[in-house]
Amino acid sequence: MAEPTTHGKVVSEKHTIKILAERNGLLLSLTTKTYSYLVFVSKPLVGIRRIVTRDRIVAKAGYDIPRVLALISEGYGSRSSRDERENRQ
Repeated sequence: MAEPTTHGKVVSEKHTIKILAERNGLLLSLTTKTYSYLVFVSKPLVGIRRIVTRDRIVAKAGYDIPRVLALISEGYGSRSSRDERENRQ
């Protein structure tokens, strides 16, 4: 598998809090052993998503925020929507 390009992006993955800054916005990740909590401040989304840490979605998406959101939608479907509804109650 080819390494994703990070040209024109700022990526910091060495700590519990990870940062991705690219042309579409900013993605902050708080990573635990089980889950990653992704905070998006970007053109496609301003919000929070929870994913399973071992899924490595950000790396699989080539460090591209719209692709990250697409992979979350494909992999988690309505679970993300359900989590958001439960959090609002």
